[in-house]
Order: sequence, then C-alpha cells, then structure tokens
Amino acid sequence: MAELISRRYAEALFEIAAEKNSVDKFYDDVALIYESIKDDKEFLTILKHPQISGEEKLDMLTAAFKGRVDDDILGLFSVAVSKNREAQIPDMLEVFIEKVRSCKGMASAELISAKPLTAPQIKSIQQKLEQTSKKQVDLKYSIDPSLIGGLRIKMCGMLIDNTVKRRLDEITSRLMETRV
Repeated sequence: MAELISRRYAEALFEIAAEKNSVDKFYDDVALIYESIKDDKEFLTILKHPQISGEEKLDMLTAAFKGRVDDDILGLFSVAVSKNREAQIPDMLEVFIEKVRSCKGMASAELISAKPLTAPQIKSIQQKLEQTSKKQVDLKYSIDPSLIGGLRIKMCGMLIDNTVKRRLDEITSRLMETRV
C-alpha cells in the first residue's frame, strides 16, 4: 500500500513538472532533497515521529528547502503532511527520481564486490549492463568483504547475486532441510 501511495504522489509531481516543462529542474531539486535526507537518521526520525505535529514537520521541511527548490515540490510536502503521509516522503522522492530516469532512458545500478575491482573492470561491467538494458546506467560501486567472493548487482528491481556467500547460504539451507 505504501509503495502505491508513493508512486501516486511521485506521478502527480511528474505531471506537474511535465506541464511546466521543468522535468529537469524538478529532477535536480528532488535529487538535492533526496540526497540531503535519505541518510539523515535524525531528520527521518522526526518525519516518522507520531508526537511531532504535521505543522511542525511541514515547518521543518519548508525551512530546510524554501528558496532552494520549486514551490510545487514544497506543495507535495504540504499535501503529504496533511494526509499523514510525511513518513513516505523519501519514498515519493525516490520513485520520482526513478520515473524521470526511466523516461530519459537511464537506470541506476549497484555493484557490490567482495574485493576491490579495477576501474577498467567496473567500466566493463557498466558497459555490459548498458548493452543489456539499452539504457544509460549510473553505476554505484561498493565493496563488501562479507560476500567472500563474486559480485552482486542490483538494477531495475532485479538482483544478480553470484557471490560465494549466497552459494554457502544455499548449501547450508539444503543441508538443514536434509533428513537423515
């Protein structure tokens, strides 16, 4: 349900942006807001806190972004807060970003490896993802030693997990299911 709500708000904002011929401007504004709040645990806690009034939450959002982003984006915040959906604002922003990227033939992907990859290796993987998806891929790369070996790629809601950790987890699961 929350995903559906976030999608509806994001699509409404996209329609406003398209009507104003300002999709790129809205994209930049929304990306700025999203990057500012997505990892700010204190900010997110305030948005989700039931004992902080909607008016206080809206004042906080307005104070943080007034004059920096389009007023229609602040209007989205106002509507979301009035409907008690302020906790879903980060999801709404993320859906909007993905919708714009999709319309522009762009996609986000996350590449995680157990060991550091070289720049040419990362570039090669990005090129293969672009060829396969027929989209321009914005690839974020990180290292997670707990994977032991291999790669994990997340893109367009899909997961390719070719890691040693996943294989070991599968073997462990099968062994646990085996009856003696």
